[in-house]
Amino acid sequence: MNNTKLTLALMAGLPAAGKTTIACALGRLLDWHIIDKDGHKLDLLKQGLDDWDASKAAYDWSFDTARDVLTKRQSSVILDSPALHSFIIEHAREIVNRIENVQLKILLCVADRDLRNHRLRSRSAQQLTIIRVDPVNIADYFRCFNHLPPDSLKIYTNNPLEECIIQAKNYLIGKDFKNLTELDSSAFEFSAPSRVDHYITT
Repeated sequence: MNNTKLTLALMAGLPAAGKTTIACALGRLLDWHIIDKDGHKLDLLKQGLDDWDASKAAYDWSFDTARDVLTKRQSSVILDSPALHSFIIEHAREIVNRIENVQLKILLCVADRDLRNHRLRSRSAQQLTIIRVDPVNIADYFRCFNHLPPDSLKIYTNNPLEECIIQAKNYLIGKDFKNLTELDSSAFEFSAPSRVDHYITT
């Protein structure tokens, strides 16, 4: 059955869990607008804002942009954010509750500590990320996201990227794709910003 609702897809997960890689691929596949909260925060930091003010302003901009795209452009949105705090979920729910025919879907990207650290070490100096939460194991990782609703999709990004994308797309649009021949291969031709992990399996 085709999904006629617009969607606010909220990415969640710690740095280097694969959020941006998956968001970029889904944006290409589904032709959905991608809101890069962390990218906007970096721009604000370069303008001289401190970390707290830049983070708050980036979230405000992200929510305003999501609301604008959903209402004025009538297009679904992917909000690329760690979603580490409950206020993010509350704001997302407020948006979908105030706009007719919009649903909220949350995708939690999961990667173990060794894999996250490996990806972080492979980033360039311009991509350096401040790590405030670094759970040792997957159980502790999930405890960081106890505020997410139980129907959130868990994507284990140690798996091949193609499997992750198929799983995410099935969850978002309610179809049962089995393999990549049913998907647009251009989604895997990354031209993401330099701060993004191009391949989440590296």
